[in-house]
Amino acid sequence: MGKKPPIRVALDLETTGLHVEQDAILEVAAVKFQGTTILDRLETLVAPGRSIPYRVQRLTGITPRQLIGVPSFEAIARKLQQFVGSFPIVGHSIPFDVSFLRRQGLAYHNQLIDTFELASVLLPSLPSYSLGYVARFLGVPSSPERHRAMADTLLAMHVFLALYERLQAIDLAALEELAHLDAPPDWPLLTFFRQELRERQREQGLQRGPIWGSLGQHFATQLGMDPRVLSFAVARAGPPLPILTAEAERSSTPLPDDRPRLPTQSLAFSSSEAAPDLQILLEARRSECERQRLSSYAALQHLLHETLARCETALVETTLGGDDYVPLLLAVLEWLKDAARQAGAASLSLPRLLISCASTQAAYRIRDTLLPRLQEQLGARFAVAYLAERDGYLCLHRWFGTAQMRVGGGPRSEEARAFAKFTLWAQETLTGERGELTLLPHEVASWERICSGGERLVASDERLGSIYERCAYRRKGYCFYQRAEERVRAAQIVVTTHAGLLDDLSSSHSLLSEIPYRLILDADLLEEEWARRSGVELSHGRLLTLLQTLGIELPNGRYQGLLALAAPALREEVVPSAGAPLNLASSSTVTRAELDTRLLSWFQALRQACGAANHFFLALTHLLDEALHAPVASQSSRHDRGRSQAARTQGQSPRFAERLDQALRLQRSLLNLEGWDEATHAWRQLSQRLQTVIELAQEAERLLLTGNRNRTRQERPGLLSDALAAEFAMSAQRLRALKEQGDQAFALTEGEMVYWLRVPPAPVHPQPRSLDSAAAAPLVEQPLEHAPAIYSQPIQIAPMLKRLLFHPQRATILAGVALAVAGDFSFVRGRLALEMEQCPAYSLEGDRCAQTLLYIPNDVPEPNMPQYQRRLDEAILQMAEALEGQILVLFTSHAALRSSYSVIKAALEARDILLLGHGIDGSPRQLWQIFAEQPRVMLFGAGGFWEGVEELPTLPSCLFITRLPMPALNDPPLAARAEQYADQLHQMTVPVAALRLRRTLNRLAWSAGKRNSVIIFDRRLISKEYGQLILHSLPRCSQRQDSVTQMPEAVLDWLTSDGLGGQSAPGSGVELP
Repeated sequence: MGKKPPIRVALDLETTGLHVEQDAILEVAAVKFQGTTILDRLETLVAPGRSIPYRVQRLTGITPRQLIGVPSFEAIARKLQQFVGSFPIVGHSIPFDVSFLRRQGLAYHNQLIDTFELASVLLPSLPSYSLGYVARFLGVPSSPERHRAMADTLLAMHVFLALYERLQAIDLAALEELAHLDAPPDWPLLTFFRQELRERQREQGLQRGPIWGSLGQHFATQLGMDPRVLSFAVARAGPPLPILTAEAERSSTPLPDDRPRLPTQSLAFSSSEAAPDLQILLEARRSECERQRLSSYAALQHLLHETLARCETALVETTLGGDDYVPLLLAVLEWLKDAARQAGAASLSLPRLLISCASTQAAYRIRDTLLPRLQEQLGARFAVAYLAERDGYLCLHRWFGTAQMRVGGGPRSEEARAFAKFTLWAQETLTGERGELTLLPHEVASWERICSGGERLVASDERLGSIYERCAYRRKGYCFYQRAEERVRAAQIVVTTHAGLLDDLSSSHSLLSEIPYRLILDADLLEEEWARRSGVELSHGRLLTLLQTLGIELPNGRYQGLLALAAPALREEVVPSAGAPLNLASSSTVTRAELDTRLLSWFQALRQACGAANHFFLALTHLLDEALHAPVASQSSRHDRGRSQAARTQGQSPRFAERLDQALRLQRSLLNLEGWDEATHAWRQLSQRLQTVIELAQEAERLLLTGNRNRTRQERPGLLSDALAAEFAMSAQRLRALKEQGDQAFALTEGEMVYWLRVPPAPVHPQPRSLDSAAAAPLVEQPLEHAPAIYSQPIQIAPMLKRLLFHPQRATILAGVALAVAGDFSFVRGRLALEMEQCPAYSLEGDRCAQTLLYIPNDVPEPNMPQYQRRLDEAILQMAEALEGQILVLFTSHAALRSSYSVIKAALEARDILLLGHGIDGSPRQLWQIFAEQPRVMLFGAGGFWEGVEELPTLPSCLFITRLPMPALNDPPLAARAEQYADQLHQMTVPVAALRLRRTLNRLAWSAGKRNSVIIFDRRLISKEYGQLILHSLPRCSQRQDSVTQMPEAVLDWLTSDGLGGQSAPGSGVELP
């Protein structure tokens, strides 16, 4: 008879808020279970002793009336303590719930099993780790009473059981790695994994430690690589096939018949030859609208086919909503199919197509969904491959090298969760693509320790070649980067992102430069993406991380970092036995006695560099304060303020908070400031220290690869020594890039780059820290709070595009949803370095007259005029009341959002409408989900509020745009670009605003067929001469200009009526080829 499963307690609390120090418990629910058997339940409401925020009432359904006569927490505490006992506590983000219990003196010693942590490890590719999303993915039914304690407790219990089944399916070797992760002792899953390992070993009659030991080292020496790679899917799959090994399931396997079909609207553009069945359907339903659409497609098809055949460049603007690019893809695939047939008949090489888009999610959708379906529609079968960004692959050389060894301080829960996720994913992935993973913000730094990007970096001694050439995993055929290269070379269609395209074309080993036909989707975002990718951020945190990764002296007197790991191999007096591999440290830290004079001097150089970095970023803080006319404190108080979050945030004026959002361009006007002299002097000192560190890192790399003068010729570096050498080389390269950034920023030369200071944004909604924060606290010095960073971007990418992308023998089609300003493509042509006479353009758009009402109030003040803010808040309130929520209000800044949010929140709640603010009430994904699930909800968003959410669950009935999205010319990159124009307003500001507005409406108003309304609360559309230019940049939709008092009734009539209403605004002009 098998051993009974342990008893556990699932628990959930509903609270008045998220802050344990000031909020209170509203409801407690607990379920005692053993395996799938529920043993007991406990459920009770609790008197919180304070008011319940409206948002909590809406989400939980708990009202003050329900709490009349319920017990206080003190009255139920003893019963709850007896119920929970010493059993492990299971829950979703359970450290949050238990923090409230521990404040009341309960559950101090219970083991915690967090289903959030467990799901993020076992389901590494899940887009969201909310309890409801995880449950849906696992097929666990949820109660309609979500956000009540008992419903969430039961759901967490069933989610845990489903996740536990997945954990039991993991092989013993993987479980051993999870149990031996370098993690803080209070990480919720560490004890759980170790218990499971002991139980698994007991069941199998095994007693063993981690696989990596003396035997593993012996195998590694014999194989030239870590033997654990042999259990990976990439090794089990064998050598890569000439075509599409990694895409076999996506492209080669026939799609099931019951898969979702392409929307009829998209397929309606197919030719009669490509889709005869669809053509028959169209003939039966022929209408003037359908004939016009087919005529537009025929013109588009002709333009694209001519462009590809003549190897020319063309612009295509498509604003159809939803699958905007399906007509383009279809037309290009038609041409490719015909060209391939002709090439085959003439025994020529097959034509190849490159497709680039803005995001990884979009690239995956094109590769996995659109291309397979369109190819099936056409009867074509092109080999398709995906190429990720330079740092977009798992590097096995680093993974089995030093990635999991402790450097730069004590372990943190975020790092442990990330490496647990990587451990399971690495064994199953066939591509090693970063896009397969969902990384939380605090996990991204861990990815940087295992990612590709340094393969082509040549050793300081060039005779030793590059990391790529020396890598044993590449030679054995296991390297993900190499396998991706082989798939790309074999593919007829290659899909990548704009960032991946830039990375490849900028490389001396480009794979994409020889592909003759290019389809650049999201071309309206190409400039922004390439500028971002070409920029550099020199921040205190980033610099300290690099320095402390190389080496740091800990408070206990021991030394840690890459130098500590390599210390035995770098000591001048050590002479290993002939032919033996170079030894490394047996632990992550070493004592002073284990270091020789040279190593001690290297650690001292690192310590001096860290000190110089502290002084420099403090000087930057003073410079920013002085330049922005902020109150200047004394030198000592500023130093303290830089080191303590509490000291910097308590008692500060609103002016200080606003200063965090401001940027300072580095230019000659700063030369007369005292802070500039201080910062310049501090940078010179830091630059010298960094040069010393770069040289010592290069020397360490050389010694690890070649040995020093005390070693014999027969001695060769071992596997880990080579991995360490690679890390030293990459650290030197990154430090050199940051040093060059600083040198150029303080040179103040007129060049192609713009440099500026800005305080880096704080992490949004960080994961809660461990309950025992001292145990998880890093042991090294932290960066200064609110210290500004130096940022850079190229002022123009046109020269880069001309050099890398546009060639006479290459056909390039640039397509986007927002390219023309009132039918004129001149602005985008100029930004992308396109010649007017050599680049035809075409616009393909849908008619929105029956779908969208564009309402422009004509009696409101212009923005920045007195009474504008008051009238805006009143109008938002009136619209919310008329439509009972279901409105998205878009602001041009977070400051403006917060201003309106604070004014009308209480008034909306009094009308039983829930207001959710971007950056205030949760992440965009969370807010969109609540907006879809709850009635009477209004969203406030700023900037790209929809970015990062692949599929919006529902679109608003009304999109309220508070003002035209004019570019902020106090933003240094935009200001530098605006300086290139004689008339900044008409040549840049207005065109950018028009294109931003068009892109916003296409995403939030037209990506579905839902009837809607758009309000633009900016009278400049009527009062300024450029207003009509912006209106003519939008597709045709019904338009009304009237009083703000008529707006609620007019919009409500539109949304509830089948008529068109209003008058039709002119659509954007079409520039024919």
